[in-house]
Amino acid sequence: MSIIQLEDVLAARARIKRAVHKTPLMRSQKLSRMLGCRLYLKAEHLQKTGSFKARGAMHFLVNDPEPGEVYTTYSSGNHGQALSWAAEQTGKKAVIFMPEDASPAKVAAVKGYGGEVRYAGLSSIDRMNACLAFEEESGARVVPPFDHENIIAGQGTAMLEVLEDLPHFDVALVPTGGGGLLSGNSFVLKTLRKNAQIYACEPEVAADVKASLESGELKSIAYPATIADGLRNLRMGERNWAIIEEHVDGGLTCTEAGIRGAMRLYATYQKQFVEPSGACTLACLMENRDRFAGKTVVVYVSGGNIALPDYGRLVGEDEGQSG
Repeated sequence: MSIIQLEDVLAARARIKRAVHKTPLMRSQKLSRMLGCRLYLKAEHLQKTGSFKARGAMHFLVNDPEPGEVYTTYSSGNHGQALSWAAEQTGKKAVIFMPEDASPAKVAAVKGYGGEVRYAGLSSIDRMNACLAFEEESGARVVPPFDHENIIAGQGTAMLEVLEDLPHFDVALVPTGGGGLLSGNSFVLKTLRKNAQIYACEPEVAADVKASLESGELKSIAYPATIADGLRNLRMGERNWAIIEEHVDGGLTCTEAGIRGAMRLYATYQKQFVEPSGACTLACLMENRDRFAGKTVVVYVSGGNIALPDYGRLVGEDEGQSG
C-alpha cells in the first residue's frame, strides 16, 4: 500500500484551502522562445511565507492526530517560516532550530511570524538532532520538514492546481532537497497523468537524489557548498524516497553559475524575485534544454526568500550568459 493515496491529497487541499494561496501558473513567452519549449512557471514563491512549505506545515497542524501547544522543527529557513506562520494562525507556539549560517532574512522572517529561533551547527543532521533533543526534554511536537505523510500530502496540493490550470503537459521540473515537494507532486502527477514526466532538479554539488535514482538506493552526501541553501539536505527522507523511486523519471543538475543566471532571467523577463533554491529548476532546464525542445514544460519556482543584499550580490555576479 502506498504511503499516501490521492484521497489524502484531496483532503489536504480541502483542509488548507482557506489558509494558503492557489498560486498562479505563469506562461513565459520570452523564456519559451529562448529555451525552445512551451514554458509555464508554477509560482510557489508567491505562496504564503514565500514558499511552497506553507502547504505542508499548515496541513500538519490542522490534521495532527495528537495536537499540542508547542511545535518544533529543524530548517534552513523556509520550513521554519512556514511552521511559525502556521502556528501563529492556529494559536500555537513554534521553536525552530536553524543552522548557524542561516540567512539573516530567513531568521528575521521566522521571528516575524512569532517563532523562536535556536541555532544548531551547520548541517541538517546537526539541527535535526538538536530538535529531537528538545522534543525529548519539552514534549513539543516535531513537524518534520519533509519525511511525513501530512507534509507530503500538503505539498502535493500544488500539482492539483497545476493540472486544473494546464490539464496536459509533457514534463514537470521540481527542485528537491529532502523530497517533500517532489514526492507529493510526483505521486499526484503519476496518479492522474501517467504519461507525463517529472524530474528532480538539484545543484550538481548537492545531487543526492539524482545519485539515488541512478543507483536504485537511497544515497547520502557530505555538506554541500551551494548557494541554494534550501537544497543542502544531506539525504532525502525515507518516505519521500519510497515515492520518488517509483514515480520520478530521473534527475537533472545545474551549476552554481546556472542558478545565478536563472535568477537574472526571472528578474529581467518575468520581474520576479526568486531565491537560489527556487531558481534551480530553470537552471536545470537551461543546462538540459535539448532534452525538452518543443515540449510543454512546467517549472516549479519553489521560493523567493532571500535578503536583498544577498540577492543583489548573486544576481549582479555576471559570469557570462548562462542561458
